[in-house]
Amino acid sequence: MTRASQRNRAAYLSLFGAIFIFLLKLFAYITTGSVAFLSDAAESVVNVIAAFLVIYAMRLALRPADYEHPYGHSKIEYLSSALEGGMILVAAGIIIVTSIPKLISPEVLSNVRMGVLVSLIAALTNAFLAQLIKREAKRVNSAALESNSSHLMTDVWTSLGVIVAVLLITVSGWPRLDPIIAIAVSLNIVREGIKVLNRSISRLMDERLPETEERIILDILNAHPKVLGFHRLRTRQAGLGRFAELDIFVNPSLSVRQAHDLVVELENNIHRRLPNLLTTIHVEPFELGKRDAATEPKDEYHVFSEKN
Repeated sequence: MTRASQRNRAAYLSLFGAIFIFLLKLFAYITTGSVAFLSDAAESVVNVIAAFLVIYAMRLALRPADYEHPYGHSKIEYLSSALEGGMILVAAGIIIVTSIPKLISPEVLSNVRMGVLVSLIAALTNAFLAQLIKREAKRVNSAALESNSSHLMTDVWTSLGVIVAVLLITVSGWPRLDPIIAIAVSLNIVREGIKVLNRSISRLMDERLPETEERIILDILNAHPKVLGFHRLRTRQAGLGRFAELDIFVNPSLSVRQAHDLVVELENNIHRRLPNLLTTIHVEPFELGKRDAATEPKDEYHVFSEKN
């Protein structure tokens, strides 16, 4: 199965699972009349919409680069994640607005046992789905699927908290606890929404590759005898797209052909360790006192920070 097929399978699994879980939670709310269950169902509505966004984003991300988008369309996945974060915040606002009237005029819950059982089934199904999508997200390197799995797992803990809260309401006989729990759930949803937004925005701003992967590139450069130094390593990731740019210092006596062969050799060594990476290596002549020192990214930024 190709990587694209794996991504599509995971996306459609997320969609059908989200619809099934939403219907279960909606049934729990209709059966009991609990706004805590309603808050849980409202978050699942976000999951359904987000699943549609993931499918659209992943299809667009697989389009090849064109004249208007020479680096491809992979960043659409980060935009999808940001939209999901925004919808999470909207869902939290709806829950709060719905809970306030219940807080003023509380209502006694009904059929609590049935509602709890259905909600528990939904939570367990959600947990299984979240772990499955998380595994696929790591396998195919999808930001959209990663955000989706993270939201689903938060939804699981929300559901379990709501179930415990509804049971406490039944035991205590205090119906006003229902909207209070719903508002508490919405605040937790806000926290998750902000977290998803921050992560998505960071990636939209060309977040660099992990330090472990940059270290692989630097180790390959350090190990080659013809590389006399390097600097300005820049890396970024955009969905499936991964990019690295750097300058290397070489003996000025190398011919153009020799310098070209050196770059090809370095790129092959890097790509064997880091597949799906597009590298751009610029060759500069080694000059004592000017271009003679290897500089790691963190050292360059440290010097830049001190100057500014």
